[in-house]
Amino acid sequence: MPQPTEPILLPDNLEDAIAQAIAAAHQAIADGGNRVLVDLRFPELKVMPIAYEFAASFNQIYGQEWQAIFSDAGAAALARREWADLDVSVRGVNEGRKAIREEDKAFLLIEPTSVEVELVEKLAQLAGDRPFVMLNPRLENSEVGLGLSARQMRDRFLSTFETAYYIKPLELGALWRCYPQTWQVWQQTPSGMQPMAEVTQRPSSDDIDRLFQQKTGKQSGSFLGRLQQFFNALSR
Repeated sequence: MPQPTEPILLPDNLEDAIAQAIAAAHQAIADGGNRVLVDLRFPELKVMPIAYEFAASFNQIYGQEWQAIFSDAGAAALARREWADLDVSVRGVNEGRKAIREEDKAFLLIEPTSVEVELVEKLAQLAGDRPFVMLNPRLENSEVGLGLSARQMRDRFLSTFETAYYIKPLELGALWRCYPQTWQVWQQTPSGMQPMAEVTQRPSSDDIDRLFQQKTGKQSGSFLGRLQQFFNALSR
């Protein structure tokens, strides 16, 4: 995997995180990835403004030969109204082959949920080797009522994606991946955020807790905690 000439650093605001995510996704595609995942794990984050920035970048690269796909009909209708200046083709995940046109060169799927896993997998298969980017998937949100076979299908499907960008605040730090760099765990220190460890695979919550316990004597803590101040741009 190619490495950047200068290391990319953990962003200190949402705008920089979005810019990093867009660059990482397109770099992963340029390097041959055709199934790419981008996930900004902030609570109460509104995905539409982020999706707009991604859509603008897709317009620059693919012109009109790509599709924006939403799992929710209301979100798709909202995008059609709010993205009029982008002249983007917007579809719903349930539109099947209409959402995967032969002339399209790429696809951006925005915030699919576990309910649509089967539909999403079919869309990805129809896309073939063309870039298929999932933005902020919420495929793990509906564990209750999701049978074992459905969970296995979801996990198998997710394993076919390259995580180009992932960021999740923790109470004592953050879990972050920005392609082509590896997964990184950062910790909050009196002098600011500092890198604590790099790992080749996405660590589990237990892995992160053990790492913080070894390095700091404390567990990583809750999802948000004090790091909410670190990403103050989220409230704007």
